[in-house]
Amino acid sequence: MRRQAGLALRRAATRLHDPYPARLGELEQELRRTREDLQAEIVRQGDRLLDRVVEFEIRSRRDIVYAGDQDAALESNVFARENLIGAKHFGSPKDTLQYALSLAPSGGMALEFGVASGNTLRTIAAARGGSGVYGFDSFDGLPEAWLNGMPAGAFARDDLPDVPGAELVVGLFSDSLPGFLGNHPGTVDFLHVDSDLYSSAKTVLDQVGPRLRVGSIVHFDEFFNFPGWQRHEYRAWNEHVEKAGLEYRFEAYTYNDNQVTVRITGGPGLRD
Repeated sequence: MRRQAGLALRRAATRLHDPYPARLGELEQELRRTREDLQAEIVRQGDRLLDRVVEFEIRSRRDIVYAGDQDAALESNVFARENLIGAKHFGSPKDTLQYALSLAPSGGMALEFGVASGNTLRTIAAARGGSGVYGFDSFDGLPEAWLNGMPAGAFARDDLPDVPGAELVVGLFSDSLPGFLGNHPGTVDFLHVDSDLYSSAKTVLDQVGPRLRVGSIVHFDEFFNFPGWQRHEYRAWNEHVEKAGLEYRFEAYTYNDNQVTVRITGGPGLRD
C-alpha cells in the first residue's frame, strides 16, 4: 500500500511538472520575438530621428520660408520688448481673443472683418450675447496676394458659415461698409480686424475708426510675427493712429502667433 501511494505521488508530480518546460519554451520564444521587435523599432526610430535631423539642418540653412519665420520672430521680439511690456500674453489665439472681448464695453456693436469659417465670429457672438454682432467678408478669398503661398483668392469659400447670434454682411469691405454704417449709426465697442492685407485693414480703420469710443477694443488677428508683418495690419494701424490723433494702450498679445489687442484711451472727436 505504501509502495502504491509512493507511485501515485510520483505520477502526480510528473503530471504537475510536465507543462512547465513546454511553457518555458513558449515564453523564451515570445521573449525572443519581443527582443527582435524592439531592435527593429529602435532601428526604425533611429532612421526617423536621422531624417528629422537632416530635415532641420536643411531648413536652418536653405529653407527661405523657415528663415522668414525666424526673422519675423526676432523682429517681433524687439517690438514686444519696446511696446508690449505690461500687456498680458497668451499661448493661443482664442485665449487672447476671449480676453480682448472681456475688456470691451457694452452697448455698442461688435464688428469682425474677415469671417472665413466663422470660428472667431462664433466666439464674439457668444461673448456679446448675440446682440449687435456683424461679420464682414466677401467669401471670395483675399482680393490680392498676401504672403508666399497665399495668392489672391486664398481662403475662398463656396458656402456661408453658420454663426448663430451674428449677421453676415457679404461683399468687399469697400462696397458693403458705407451702406452698413449709414443704416447702423451706433458706436463700435469691439472691432476685430482679421483682414490680413494692408489695403483691407486701411479701408476698415478709415471707415469704422470714427465710430470707436474711449474704451473700445481693437483686436488684430495678423498684427505681427509673420514675414512682412510691418507692411499690413500693423502699418494700417499706425497710419490711422497718426491721422486720427488717437491715444491707445496695448492690452494683450499671443506670444507664439500674430494677435495683438489695443484699447482706445483718447483722441479728438471720439464718441462717449
